[in-house]
Amino acid sequence: MKIGIISDTHNNLKSVEKAVILFNKYQVRYIFHSGDMVSPVTARAFAGAAGAKFIAVLGNCDSKHAGLRDAIEEFGGQLHERFYSGKVSGKRIYMSHKLTELENVVNGGRCDLAIYGHTHKQDIRWAGDVLIVNPGSANDMNTPGGCVIILDIDDMSYEIVPLS
Repeated sequence: MKIGIISDTHNNLKSVEKAVILFNKYQVRYIFHSGDMVSPVTARAFAGAAGAKFIAVLGNCDSKHAGLRDAIEEFGGQLHERFYSGKVSGKRIYMSHKLTELENVVNGGRCDLAIYGHTHKQDIRWAGDVLIVNPGSANDMNTPGGCVIILDIDDMSYEIVPLS
C-alpha cells in the first residue's frame, strides 16, 4: 500500500495542487502532512486526493488551529495537535512536526516509521529498525521546487518525487 508524505507547504497552493495530482497518480491510500500548512485554504486543497485518508499534525506556523481543523474535517481528514500515533497496514507510524518530539519514540523502537518536518531539509534514513522521513519543504530553497515522498508501507521502499 502506498502512502504520501508531505510537509511545510506554507500556503503554497501551486505546490499542494501538484502534490495532490501526484498522490492521485500513485493512488496513495494515506497522506501524512507533518505540519505548517498555515491556512484552511491550503488544507482544503488536499480534499482533491481521491480515496486517500488525510492525516496531519500542527506545525509552529499553524496559528489558525480551529480553522485548519474544520477545513480538514470537512473532507474526512484528521488534524492532531502535537503528534500522531497509529497503524497503517500493520506498521506503527509516529508523526510530529519537530524531530525532537520523535527522539524518544525512535530510540525506544516504538514505531516502524517516524515522520517529521520543520527543518525544510530532506532527511530519509534508517535508525535501527525505524525509517525516519522528513520530505523537506514542499516549497523551499532548501528543497528546490519541493517534493513529496511516496512510500510503500508494506516493504518500506520509497520514491522521492519532485513537484517541479
